[in-house]
Amino acid sequence: MTNAEREQLKDNLRERIAGLDNGIELDTNFRWVVSGIKQPALFFEHLSLLLAPDAILYFEGCSVARDVSAFYESNYSSNAVAVPRDTIFPVSECFHVNFSPEAVRRLCELGGSRPLSELFDHVKGYRHETLLFHFHDAFDNDLLISEEVAEPAVAEFANHLGASYRRERKVNKRNEGLQALLTAMENPGKIRIAGEPWWRRLWRRWTSR
Repeated sequence: MTNAEREQLKDNLRERIAGLDNGIELDTNFRWVVSGIKQPALFFEHLSLLLAPDAILYFEGCSVARDVSAFYESNYSSNAVAVPRDTIFPVSECFHVNFSPEAVRRLCELGGSRPLSELFDHVKGYRHETLLFHFHDAFDNDLLISEEVAEPAVAEFANHLGASYRRERKVNKRNEGLQALLTAMENPGKIRIAGEPWWRRLWRRWTSR
């Protein structure tokens, strides 16, 4: 990592901590957590259980293939709202795509034939100004769903995907982790930890490296 890249990352962290990239988040006190989702095609095929027809899909990635980004752009929503980036560094591409049967059909095709890194790193779904689900590092992590979505729909969705689900209280420690990463980068000589440093785990979570 060059000095210029390191300074850019620190600037991005400061902006995120200060809330300068505000946007919609999962804001219910509880959320549904779906574990064990591994098949992209099944995920998109059954998204209508979680989203209304006028919803919007948000895709974010650092290595989206050119033809995939062209598909996203051709289905770009005119009703997009601000959504915070999940990747702190490098700067990722973001797309707001109309949720439609045609888009789902194409996403199912892409999800079954292309590396996920060429499609997205993170995917979210929202309607108006309400974020309904958040899939950070999609298919490697749990899917988080707003409690605005009724439990029977979540249960049916999880069943179709062979996944499990639970309800948990929202715990927002994101900024604490970002501040810890920023502090570690600003004071690299003061941190000595055996094994993999905790800030390296944070680094992997909020960057693509």
